[in-house]
Amino acid sequence: MRATTSFLSEQDLDELATELKEWPNTARSNDAFELGVTPFVTFYFLYDTKRYVETSLLMVDIHEEFERLVGKPYKTATHPDSERPYPYGSKRIPDLREYAKNADADGHFAFSFNDETNHKSSPATSNNSWRIPAYQNDRESRRDRTYSSIQLYYRWSWWKDNKVAWRAFVLQTIQKLQPEQVYSGFAMANPLEFGTRSEVAVWERALTSRFYGLDIDSPYGMHRELLWGVRPPTWAFLLSDVWREQLSLTREAVKAALTHPRITITELDAGLWIELGSEPELYPVESGVPELPSLLNKLLRPIRHDAMGLLDFGEWDGDPNERFTNADAVRWMRRFDEDSDWPSSEQRLRAPIDSVSQSLTSISGGQPCPQAGWWLTPAKAGSRSYFKVGEVMPIIRGSSYGSTFWQWDIDQSGPKL
Repeated sequence: MRATTSFLSEQDLDELATELKEWPNTARSNDAFELGVTPFVTFYFLYDTKRYVETSLLMVDIHEEFERLVGKPYKTATHPDSERPYPYGSKRIPDLREYAKNADADGHFAFSFNDETNHKSSPATSNNSWRIPAYQNDRESRRDRTYSSIQLYYRWSWWKDNKVAWRAFVLQTIQKLQPEQVYSGFAMANPLEFGTRSEVAVWERALTSRFYGLDIDSPYGMHRELLWGVRPPTWAFLLSDVWREQLSLTREAVKAALTHPRITITELDAGLWIELGSEPELYPVESGVPELPSLLNKLLRPIRHDAMGLLDFGEWDGDPNERFTNADAVRWMRRFDEDSDWPSSEQRLRAPIDSVSQSLTSISGGQPCPQAGWWLTPAKAGSRSYFKVGEVMPIIRGSSYGSTFWQWDIDQSGPKL
């Protein structure tokens, strides 16, 4: 799509940035369609090609579980062969299970569902699932392979009311799918009409200069690139054993490196599910470089891949709409590094570290409590307890989490009913 005038004004950007600080699931309209930021979770995985039918059926299972979870909001569906969109429930959409059973191993198995009838607009809730052909999954070199993916969008208001159910669904999906990478946070929601990604790329370039926590999650541009390395997570992330082993670290070593009262780590068969705080944040640039994404980025830096496919709609000569260049894409990928200059040296400030979290780290079970207050441990559900200074922090025996680490609860308001 070639433009002769800029469709994104500084006023548009200022207004959306202001709205996002108040409500991070916000869209902006240009009369023809609207584009917006939304919460997401995306699973990237390889699969056993001998069991490609089972993998396709599992993807359908996950679709149906997610659809039930979010309350069946869909208005549009795509045909798994032609990928043409039809109204949700149309007889032109075949039964996905039957289609999956007869699909060719060396063909794509792809489907999308979303709550938008305008295919150029960002959906608020959607499922974009894509199993890549067996020959792309089985290439001899890992770096020549391609990830399959399941990308889910959902409303922020829904997530706020369904955090526990959402988390259970994500962890169960990881256990079933055994993905190699999973990301969750905030991102621009890609419309069903692929060409509209040209406009999305302009908004991404502009908004990433305003928010450190705005991720870019474009599976079609990252399926191959992610097999070369991870990207810096903004909130929740699966550090699979496949990638952890490339860091030459044990699970316990990763936990020790990420010891922080606001970081939660859950052990799964596939790896470690890491949450940077209780919920995702956009982290406005003026508030400073965020502490928790920077801490995780420092750990992952040896396996990070900085050429992450942000140029699927790159700039051309004379284009008045700024998109990522190769140089800026690398700068953005490195934005959490200590020596970064993103978005500019003048704008980079370190976020103030909470006085309590600065003086406290997670305390191992069996150690004396360093400060009176409410503490909790991921080694036991419902563990939140009040400890006095010097009181020995208990060790949780037989926990699937492993070692017991007590974390300072940032909510010190008293017992929870």
